[in-house]
Amino acid sequence: MTRSVALGAVGEFAAAHHGAFTRSQAAEFDLHRGPIARLKARGVLAEPVPNVLVVVGAPPTWQQRLFIATLAGGAPGIACGPSAARLHRFDGFEVDQRVNVAKPPGGRVLLKHVQVSQTLASYARRDIIQIDGIRSASAARTVCDLYNFQGPAVGERALDDFQRRGMSLAWLNDVTNRVQQDKGRGLTRLLTELEVRRSPTPVRDSWFEKLVEQCLQSVRIPGLVRQHTIRDSRGRFVARVDLAVPAVRLGIEAHSKRFHSGPRQEALDQRRDNAVALQGWELIYVGYDDAKRTPRQVREYIELLVKRRALDLGVVLPLAS
Repeated sequence: MTRSVALGAVGEFAAAHHGAFTRSQAAEFDLHRGPIARLKARGVLAEPVPNVLVVVGAPPTWQQRLFIATLAGGAPGIACGPSAARLHRFDGFEVDQRVNVAKPPGGRVLLKHVQVSQTLASYARRDIIQIDGIRSASAARTVCDLYNFQGPAVGERALDDFQRRGMSLAWLNDVTNRVQQDKGRGLTRLLTELEVRRSPTPVRDSWFEKLVEQCLQSVRIPGLVRQHTIRDSRGRFVARVDLAVPAVRLGIEAHSKRFHSGPRQEALDQRRDNAVALQGWELIYVGYDDAKRTPRQVREYIELLVKRRALDLGVVLPLAS
């Protein structure tokens, strides 16, 4: 007899919930203590923590581990922090293996590699949603938690992704104010950043751009702007570049193999570069390894290039201090 036949309807439920379910959920499908004991004895079910059952042979995925962690400990919890960020598919968390959960006060999870990082009581009902069958903190609350417990650098990366997706900054501001009032710590930086983002400054296309932008902070690279649009003499759109020094018509692209590889993309990049050149612009690419490992060399090269462009165009740049 196959496992799916042996489990009946609860097996179908488990298949849609990462191969796991609680004893109380099993009871809703008339699978009670005696049959469960027999299925465990036959190796059809396992019980990694009390009252949480797993179908033996179900893929042991990160989602399954997280789902079990939210169910374990007697009272259900939610995914939070980095785990919620992965469920929301925030930039930088796509393969994060951490299992972070919030549990009711006193809740414990007797599983390795599971961190009970917060209490569920700190979450309002509107802060909790379900993703892929797993209860989780909402997107806005997740950004708050990352700023609060992982630090501004991690939080800002999630905030960029939150904003790129068109999610409401007003919603995030409301949640942040509420959480700060409840907790009284850790979110001043986020509120300050949200105030800055009320202006129409374009959000970065990726966190990689942040790395490039950071290594180009120099008085010898004046007027560096993000997501700059290049137009022709009639005001028509030509291209948008990640970073630019408009005074010397220099565009800087964060060059990622993910977005700039393959014959089709290379052809599109070439056409764009040619169109930009017709407008008197020069476009250069900065690779991830260079920005991450040798930022000083990148900065010094761009400084020299800005100086060379200024001489060629007859542009007088501000004096470096």
